[in-house]
Amino acid sequence: MEAIGLLVTLEARRGKEADAEAFLKSAQPLAVDEKGTLKWYAIKLEPGKFGIFDTFANEGGRDAHLSGEIAKALGARASELFAVAPQIEKLEVLASTPLKQVNLEASAQDVPTPISGALGQVQSVGDNSITIQNKQGLFHINITKPLTTYKVVPSDLNHITDNDYIGVASTQSPDGTEVAKQIFIFPSELRGAVEGSVLVDPQPGSAAKSRMTNGSVSVQRAAQSRSRMTNGVVQKGSGTSLVVRYQDGEQTISVPAKVPVVGIVPGEVELAAGATAYAKTDKQADGTLITHMILVIGGPSSGKTR
Repeated sequence: MEAIGLLVTLEARRGKEADAEAFLKSAQPLAVDEKGTLKWYAIKLEPGKFGIFDTFANEGGRDAHLSGEIAKALGARASELFAVAPQIEKLEVLASTPLKQVNLEASAQDVPTPISGALGQVQSVGDNSITIQNKQGLFHINITKPLTTYKVVPSDLNHITDNDYIGVASTQSPDGTEVAKQIFIFPSELRGAVEGSVLVDPQPGSAAKSRMTNGSVSVQRAAQSRSRMTNGVVQKGSGTSLVVRYQDGEQTISVPAKVPVVGIVPGEVELAAGATAYAKTDKQADGTLITHMILVIGGPSSGKTR
């Protein structure tokens, strides 16, 4: 039975908001290993301000937590990540509810299943193959027929509906908010492409890193926002913010006025060295990669038309 608890509030140093958030998320496995900790939550109270809430059956469990691995890790990095010392309050739990059963089948419909593919710069194109390079390496991919190619066309936020699969390129503002710089609307057959949320290298001449987030969207009325690139299912919030969900989390992204929105549709494209492209791939028994779907995001004005 939950009888007592702890509430710890933390304020990140300016510029350390993302590092502080990642640090708190990384503590979850340590909390799982604590036998006396009944429930443990890392929470975001507002941009740059975080909290930890956990519950225990008795003082022994709480004391063990306060001297455990999470406390040691927090002490080691507190001065680096946080502006002031953590504020720790001991609480008494008056009442709580048990965890409820969740309809996992229904929830799974909202979160995209990742699909295999290679996203990067085209190195070469042949009649029956394409080579794409990214940070993971060089991918030689055989092309199967019929090949469907995709291009980007102008669109707008009105074309985004609940549970669509989208990609959002974003950057982070000083207050930690992710702010959209460009939005991609994917067709259903490319749902799951480059699923997740990752940092990408800054553009030449820019010191700011950007983020790409791909996932699934749903309606969000709150105006809270952050700049990030996210691909997944999108949540649209009164024209000001999107919540994009993917397999291991979600991102809330602020959408400024007149942010560029493009749709991804089948069409003839230029497949040429230097283009940025995504190929949906399948691996054969012998390890060979094959594709019958290629999306060209941008690249040279001349090349081999497909």
